[in-house]
Amino acid sequence: MKRFILLFSLIFTVQILAQSPGEAIAFLDNETGSGVRAQGLGNAFTAVADDWSALYWNPAGLTLLETSEISGAFYHTKFTNNATFGGEVQMGNDAFTEFKEFGLAYKFPTSRGSFVLAIGRHNFKNYDDYLSFSGFNGYSNGLEFDLGEEEAEYFPFDRNVWQTEEILQSGNLGAWSFGGGLALSPQFSIGLSFHVYTGANRYAFAFTQEDFDQIYESYPANYDYYQLNQLIDSEFSGGGVSIGGLFHLSDELRAGVSYDFPSKLNVHEIYSSNDLLIFDDGYESMMDFGTGEWEYAVRYPGKLSGGLAIDSERLLLAASASYRDWTDTKFERPDEYGLSYDYQDLLAENQTFTTDFRDVLSWSVGGEFRFTGPNVRLRGGYQVTPSSLAEADKSMNRTTLSGGIGYDIDPSTSFNISVSHGSWKRYSEDGWTPGGTKETIETDRVLAGIVYHF
Repeated sequence: MKRFILLFSLIFTVQILAQSPGEAIAFLDNETGSGVRAQGLGNAFTAVADDWSALYWNPAGLTLLETSEISGAFYHTKFTNNATFGGEVQMGNDAFTEFKEFGLAYKFPTSRGSFVLAIGRHNFKNYDDYLSFSGFNGYSNGLEFDLGEEEAEYFPFDRNVWQTEEILQSGNLGAWSFGGGLALSPQFSIGLSFHVYTGANRYAFAFTQEDFDQIYESYPANYDYYQLNQLIDSEFSGGGVSIGGLFHLSDELRAGVSYDFPSKLNVHEIYSSNDLLIFDDGYESMMDFGTGEWEYAVRYPGKLSGGLAIDSERLLLAASASYRDWTDTKFERPDEYGLSYDYQDLLAENQTFTTDFRDVLSWSVGGEFRFTGPNVRLRGGYQVTPSSLAEADKSMNRTTLSGGIGYDIDPSTSFNISVSHGSWKRYSEDGWTPGGTKETIETDRVLAGIVYHF
């Protein structure tokens, strides 16, 4: 009977910690925003911001509220990924339905101007993602096993195999937000909001490779099948502050500007891994690598946003843009931990943010047409978010086309629904599947909610 001494001698061993610079940026990049109406307008909301979601977009917009309000919303997302690997094309898809947000805004009685406070919980970034592919790979992934009886003797199982990989992510990053807006004059309002970030992300990875061509037949390395499963559960905490201004340039034209100050996100990961190796004669060797924990922090640069809105009785037109320099992102070591080798390696990755990423200017446009008779509002929008990768081309830009409807059920209650379709391309590669995978991704999201005015 074979004696299975050691499962791995790979250079990258079992690298399942998600502390690469790319993963750190992905924790916050490509935010989906807040608010059903905002999504219907393509997130062109910096100068609109006339509901409680102004806490996220521009807290000065709270002064535009005509009444107090309470609202809540859910969303449903379908994620589709056409992946090309080893000449094989495979479509994978998954669906996610989750709570989106709820909030309360209270408009204080004033003799002049406007003063509004708001509080709520909103999930502004979701981690819904799915990738599945299979194909023949002639590249070496370095996989080898120690099968010696006494002395270490390594036998490769690394190339010319059929490989399958599946990655499923779910979860979201959200915030408890509190803030207010104050009209300092008929032409200018200011707002401030505070955010307590919380969230979670589950990353499930499954990899297999099989000796379809019966290349590995020589004893003791008569391999048939290898399987690896990895799981990472991440929890997030942190805080941030936003400030905003709103300028009434005329009766129908206004401009908005907001700034999200640099923020810090603390990450706590619990990871586990196990694998299975099967030989041609049916002998199986399994290993459970157990669980572990890891904590670190990510410091993110600030975000500057601006926008214009033309708001008449029947028609609203809006445009927004946001700028963030991802090269200023940094890993940080928690204060309670010493400078171990793990944290030294982590901090050494900070140079990668400067070389591999770039600043990004995203933009969006949207409009709303209001019917006076049936109290219905039709919305549409378009958004472009370039990739944060330094070498990315335009095919990797995220483009989102959206639309929505608002309907007043009665004088106090409104129903809003919005839909959006997003698409972009992505290239991914890991140590298990060298050669890389080309991905074409589409998302379809439905967001629906109720607003009660009082």
